[in-house]
Amino acid sequence: MRGRCGWFGVGAHRARGRIVAAGASLRNGPRALGPLRGTLALAFATMLGGCQGGASITVDATVPSPLVDPIRASMGVYFDDSLLNYVHEEELEDYGAYRIDIGASQGPVFARVFNAMFEDLVPVEPADQEQSDEGATTDADAPAPIRFVGTDGSSPVVDGIIAPSIVEVQFAIPDQTGGDFYEVWISYKLALLDGGGNNFGEFPLIGYGKANERNFGQLGQQTPALHEATTWALRDAAAELSFRFRDQVEVQKWLSAIGVEP
Repeated sequence: MRGRCGWFGVGAHRARGRIVAAGASLRNGPRALGPLRGTLALAFATMLGGCQGGASITVDATVPSPLVDPIRASMGVYFDDSLLNYVHEEELEDYGAYRIDIGASQGPVFARVFNAMFEDLVPVEPADQEQSDEGATTDADAPAPIRFVGTDGSSPVVDGIIAPSIVEVQFAIPDQTGGDFYEVWISYKLALLDGGGNNFGEFPLIGYGKANERNFGQLGQQTPALHEATTWALRDAAAELSFRFRDQVEVQKWLSAIGVEP
């Protein structure tokens, strides 16, 4: 495993060179010490700074509109607060605290993809609990349907509803992968409901991205590389969703039920 702090960091190697030079100069007498004090202080600060770890990023990514034939259907889409405010926080022993805020990207990314995937897209949200209970099923073995309304309180007629959520975020830093790459995985679950709010399946989705830290300057520049890897994970998830959606068995059954060619 490559060291990234202490004497093994790039900055620390430079600092050690300064200290050796300082030691040689001290033999020239006390007068040589004064000008070197700043150099010594800088050297030790560099060594201590080299052991700093962790990163905090906020990703506000965009994706290109996918080139797909839109499904001839009116699709309701629901983004809950946990998706729109998602933050992954993790403490890596010996490497510091990491914080990856991707909530702000979720709405724009999914909306861009869904707008290309469906002929009509309608933002919806669950009705209040009392209204939902009124339409509950009497079949004890079947889950009760969820009643959705438009975000303006209207009652839109939709052919289906899709609701994405984040299951898990994982990442790896170069010291873990043994290379120069930061890697990020984002695992999603997309709940699929019919127009009446009855669940008819789930669509798993995983986005993966990586970035070479050497593309962002000296070793240890964690923030831009981690940001880039996370952005690519979001773009990968968007591409996977747009091109694999029709292949899902549940989706094909739904399309047949609403009279659309799979």
